[in-house]
Amino acid sequence: MRKTFGAHAMLLLLLVFSIVYAGITRAQGQAETVFCQDLSWSPDGRRLSFSASLKGNFDIYVMNADGTKLKALTTQTGTDTYPAWSPDGKLIAFTSNREGNTDIYLMKPDGSNPVRLTDDPGKDSYPSWSPDGKSLAFTSNRTGVWQIYVMQANGGRQTKLTDGAANSFNPSWSPKNSRIVFESDRDGDKLDELYVMKADGTGLAKLTDNTANNVFPGWSPDSKQIIFGSSKDRNANELFVMKADGSKLKRLIDMPSVFFARWSPDGKRIAFIAGRYPASEIYVMKSDGTGQIKLTKPGLL
Repeated sequence: MRKTFGAHAMLLLLLVFSIVYAGITRAQGQAETVFCQDLSWSPDGRRLSFSASLKGNFDIYVMNADGTKLKALTTQTGTDTYPAWSPDGKLIAFTSNREGNTDIYLMKPDGSNPVRLTDDPGKDSYPSWSPDGKSLAFTSNRTGVWQIYVMQANGGRQTKLTDGAANSFNPSWSPKNSRIVFESDRDGDKLDELYVMKADGTGLAKLTDNTANNVFPGWSPDSKQIIFGSSKDRNANELFVMKADGSKLKRLIDMPSVFFARWSPDGKRIAFIAGRYPASEIYVMKSDGTGQIKLTKPGLL
């Protein structure tokens, strides 16, 4: 079953278009733009890993939390995206199609020793670590519909948590308890709402209910709040925060086209991505939305 043309179909198109655009700008001798797509904090809060397109390819990079000491972790042919730092800081899980199919991999924080965890004809993507580092949640369309799965950190015991004809995407495991927040179009209105469930797939609860796409949810370090992008108030994603039960929803900053954000491990800062195709950039700010600082700029990579 094909995913409805919602927020995630648009992000897939942006990925493809950014690759094409990079080739065109090189051919015309123009300065290349960079499209940053996702990010993850290191457990000590000192570094950020993220994926970005450059030279017609998405690779994974790491930099200090102030934007300095940028380094590429992947340089292979293929698309490498959605890095997720393990709780102990010793590994980074990520998505790649370097071997022809889209699967989940592990590597060390310096980019060495990549190991493939999934090997299914379907597409496996968007890994999220359990708090103890023993398991990974991820999304896959191996049954023809995008669903949420969980597996051991070595790739074993892959188990489907969601079911039905609806698509479910982008799981995020809470740091302090066994809950997973994710987005799904199960309402049948072609829009993604946010849901939460226990780590075994039970106790499903709906968190958002509006006429908009709600995307890329992430937990606060104390698991009491959820941050996400939503187009509920404008025709562009903005950054919102709500309590873990879906109450007390509020816009965090008045900036359009924000589609990915994550709290630092100490809860004092938030890194986020903002921008429109063909360029997006990474910012960091205080957890209350003030003190916004841009860490990246066109041509940085």
